[in-house]
Amino acid sequence: MRFAFCLLLLGSCAAPAADGRFAVRSWGTMAEVLRDGRSEGRVDLSAAARPGVLAVGALEGLMGEVTVVEGEVMVAEPAPQGGIALRPPAPGERAALLLLAHVTIWERVPLPDCANYTALEDAIAAALAARGHDASAPLPVRVRGRASSLQFHVLAGACPTAHPEGPPPRRYGATDAKVELVGFYAPDSAGVFTHHDRRSHLHAVVADAMGHLDEVALSEVLLLLPAR
Repeated sequence: MRFAFCLLLLGSCAAPAADGRFAVRSWGTMAEVLRDGRSEGRVDLSAAARPGVLAVGALEGLMGEVTVVEGEVMVAEPAPQGGIALRPPAPGERAALLLLAHVTIWERVPLPDCANYTALEDAIAAALAARGHDASAPLPVRVRGRASSLQFHVLAGACPTAHPEGPPPRRYGATDAKVELVGFYAPDSAGVFTHHDRRSHLHAVVADAMGHLDEVALSEVLLLLPAR
């Protein structure tokens, strides 16, 4: 497998590779971290700062979101004055949940306009089937487009789905926004990589913020898949 660096991280789980050129690693699962509240730090974010790394996850204590694109680690957290603050990771900062892959070459696949998140997942599934990807294994994906509607959130101490009585997340909404969605398509991984009502775990990255995707309507859609 083309996994270009030593993770140096104990306690991770390796998921089956969707093909022979990359592996998916995970620390924590959605169920144990978000539902069961086991939000202790499992992995240092500095390990993800490597060329070709893509990752999504949540900070220790569920106090923010983590997204990694091409080895650039981004942390989104509740800003003291309200809203969302976007910053690089602090030394020694850890994630409670992290899903990570290393991809060196991406294949670009145009997709039709997607009226909502479900339509986007349908379009991704169709593109994978047409190209012979193994949809039963977690697959790193990136989606670029223009969002006529976009909603995402940043955790502030609790998962709003599993524990709606907890601290509410910071929410972000936009219209006519250029966005990149980053994460994993994993239709058979409910409670592990994804929420139970989703086939994917995606984070949204815009010019001034980042967070866990809730809903989106997209045009000018371009899907990036690991090149076969």
